[in-house]
Amino acid sequence: MKSINTNRVIVPAYLVSILLFSIIVFFDTWESMVSIWIRSETFTHGFIVIPISLWLIWSKKEIHAYLQPSSASFLGLSFLIFNGFIWFLSSITQTLVIQQYTLIGMLIGSIWFYLGNATTKKIIFPLAFLYLMVPVGEALLPYLMGYTANFTIALLRLTGITVYREGMHFSLVSGQWSVVEACSGLRYLLASITLGTIYAYITYNKLYKRAIFIFLSIVIPIIANGFRAYMIVMIGHLSNMELAVGIDHLIYGAVFFAIIIFMMFYVGSFWRDPSPEANGSSHTKTQSTTYNLKQNSMIGIVLLLSLSSWPFLNNLLQSRYHPQTNIPEWPVLTQNPQWQEVKTPNWSWKPKFDGVVTESLRYFKKQDTILGIYQANFGDEQQGTELVNTQNVLIRLKQRKKWHYIEQSDFKFEAIDSPVDYAVIRNNRLAEDIVTIKWYQIGPYITNNIYLAKIYQLLKHLTLNTNPEIYNVIFTKSPNKNQIDQGNMPKWINSILSKKQ
Repeated sequence: MKSINTNRVIVPAYLVSILLFSIIVFFDTWESMVSIWIRSETFTHGFIVIPISLWLIWSKKEIHAYLQPSSASFLGLSFLIFNGFIWFLSSITQTLVIQQYTLIGMLIGSIWFYLGNATTKKIIFPLAFLYLMVPVGEALLPYLMGYTANFTIALLRLTGITVYREGMHFSLVSGQWSVVEACSGLRYLLASITLGTIYAYITYNKLYKRAIFIFLSIVIPIIANGFRAYMIVMIGHLSNMELAVGIDHLIYGAVFFAIIIFMMFYVGSFWRDPSPEANGSSHTKTQSTTYNLKQNSMIGIVLLLSLSSWPFLNNLLQSRYHPQTNIPEWPVLTQNPQWQEVKTPNWSWKPKFDGVVTESLRYFKKQDTILGIYQANFGDEQQGTELVNTQNVLIRLKQRKKWHYIEQSDFKFEAIDSPVDYAVIRNNRLAEDIVTIKWYQIGPYITNNIYLAKIYQLLKHLTLNTNPEIYNVIFTKSPNKNQIDQGNMPKWINSILSKKQ
């Protein structure tokens, strides 16, 4: 009678159990990833990352016919525990992207711990591929948009075309253009990284070749997106704004991207490594280990504790932490007799954030100057309604047809002795400019840096400091356009809100 290798059954079952237990214990984090895959076409590829990872393992079946545990890896266990600890810290501050990355790290660490170092080493590339499930990249949008605008305008001027620019908006004699999120090339970049990673793994055996090709999969689409944007603008300009201004805009871009990817793969094929069978290389066979019932039970218990302890600690801490939801007054305005509170002026813009528990919007006047101060308290933060969130923007999605940024920077705000974010936004229809500054007040800490803000939140939560965490926005209607053009507005703001007054 033919014997059956129980590893063929036990190992896959164990690995599936690890994944299912991870989904149960970290359901909120998994749900946060899946919900982004569903609502955003940019990250839809997340659904196929696990199947592709399995296929990448199968594509190298000549190296490992099936997974066999060598011996439990304490290095893998350490990796699992480290990721769990970072997940715990990031869950305190609702730092979603770190939670998602460490969740994948815990999944990889669990597999590593069970299969052992020797076996995991053979499949480390497909396991690392799992990190592409994380829907990350939106933080790059401002930089990619800025690059696209700069690149396009530079090429237009080299072509001899006169361009007038305001932020991400620019005008030609033939018409007006705007660089929006869809023009950033983020979708093309992520698709190129995913496809380039797959291609590098199945085409090359040498690590340096894989690394070079993946690097080129990042750089080439960024450069190509600049040429794509230039091509679209030129088509619109030369056709007197009849072409490349509708759905054909997207079609031209998709065709151009497909050509770039094809050229990358075609050129990359010249350096293809021969398959292991073709070059006659041999692979050291992994020492197969069959865990007995006691060993399987012990490994299972360690995995269960290593995974489930972090959500338990997080829930325990959150149950004891109840931040204040009040709005503290800002004494620079409220306790200064030179500033008198007034009714809401007839301005066409005011700040507004979603998910706020308590908010305050007040206006103060000194001589001919009116300032608005908006303060938002997000209370006990939930996913999607955090103090530090990329959705907390000055120009909301429904306002983008009317408003756009014409200047963004930071400067040292003397009234709080700290840097603040400075921006000027313009109403396209009314030719109205609004000057804004904003910063975070997290208990005793003040910052405009999102990373420092998260660290300060973490310190507050770990010490159970329940002082309010406030998002502050001060804004005013620009009194003189020339002050903006000459870069004098920050100095003017400091002068009217000086501590010395």
